[in-house]
Amino acid sequence: MYKTITTIYFYSLVAFSFAQETQSFTLAQAQSYALENNYDKVNAESDLLIAKKKVWETTGIGLPQVNFEAKLQNFIDLPTSLIPASAFNPNAPAGEFAELKFGTNYNNSATISANQLLFDGSYLVGLKAAKVYKEFSEKNVTKTEIEVKEDVAQAYYLTLVAEENKKILNEIATTTETLLNETTKIYEEGFVEEQNIDQLRLTLNDINNSLVYAEQQLSIAKNLLKFQIGYDIKNEIGLTDNIEALLKLADPENSISKEFDVTNNINYQMVKVNEELMKLNFNKEKFSFAPSIAAFFSHTQQNMSDDFDAFSGGKYYPQTLWGISLQLPIISGGMRLAKTGQAKVEYLKAQTTSKKVEQSLMLQAERSKAEYTSALSIYNNQKEGVTLAKKINNQSIMKYNEGVISSLELAQTQNQYLDTEAKYIKSLLDVFNAKSNLNKALGTN
Repeated sequence: MYKTITTIYFYSLVAFSFAQETQSFTLAQAQSYALENNYDKVNAESDLLIAKKKVWETTGIGLPQVNFEAKLQNFIDLPTSLIPASAFNPNAPAGEFAELKFGTNYNNSATISANQLLFDGSYLVGLKAAKVYKEFSEKNVTKTEIEVKEDVAQAYYLTLVAEENKKILNEIATTTETLLNETTKIYEEGFVEEQNIDQLRLTLNDINNSLVYAEQQLSIAKNLLKFQIGYDIKNEIGLTDNIEALLKLADPENSISKEFDVTNNINYQMVKVNEELMKLNFNKEKFSFAPSIAAFFSHTQQNMSDDFDAFSGGKYYPQTLWGISLQLPIISGGMRLAKTGQAKVEYLKAQTTSKKVEQSLMLQAERSKAEYTSALSIYNNQKEGVTLAKKINNQSIMKYNEGVISSLELAQTQNQYLDTEAKYIKSLLDVFNAKSNLNKALGTN
């Protein structure tokens, strides 16, 4: 009884462990999982958090700065000052000095000071720039999300296509192996030549080689998908969507007819934010010629005594002051002027880049629409072609079994089927890639 319970418990643990290490995803679920676990997305979120902290750091420069300082000084040897002895004794010879020590053995103080920036043009511009930089980081998170979803989609498509390729090759291999076994029996009865068997074996070897390669490609595709979504490479992964369903989701008519608006494209949005940053940098350099004004306040309590009585009733002497400071740059050897000129040129470059990106995205959108249309047309033709090639191959097998055609003619139709299947698989990848490129060009999430 104990052994039975132990066995059940063991297999329960194995089943639970397998369930924990295997997970299946639709494309949407894989993309959602990636937005939480993808390494680039996690880093983009961290960059956004840093940008938010940077805004607080910059804001803090213009807020009151309050500091406290306490000093405890014990002069083991008081400093000595030399004064001409004649100051105390008119009869003292010339060149003689009196040695005097000023101060007390203990000199303790506590000071609290405050500073407040009243006006600084560079600070105001810097504060706005920090907020724009935060906006840039937010745009970067959005861009990363779009790229992650597209990368996951590409890996998902690749895995599905690899599975489809393996499935078709398995079917062809099974059919060919069955035909080889039947032909071998007929050969043993003396009704066909050995060349027929050799030809079928050669074809089957080629198919099996393709199958081994297809299995490797499927394994690589699955590992790439795991990596893209941030899933442990060691664990198994399953795909619940199928090719036909995803092709229907492609919705070619709406995608191609969709009006392109460059402002919806995240790359354009980011380049415009960068242009704004360059403009603010230019303004900051212009403010380097303006004055800055600050207010300050300080209060000190000082305790002086030959005995340490800072905490036992010793006397403290106060000192309090406040004021306003003004700094006005006058001459810097042309350095500020040169930096302002550089900032202006950088701003002009950013404007040119924005225009270039705008035109490039418009061109990319039109090209992507054309490539998507072409890929869909080729896919539909190849899909029909692989159906016809399969039909021809099946008819050739029947004719071969009836002795109407030779093994060489059968091999030709089988090679034609394999070639058509390979073109069909390529057309599948091309249509999915074209769809992803179109999504990126149109700014579709």
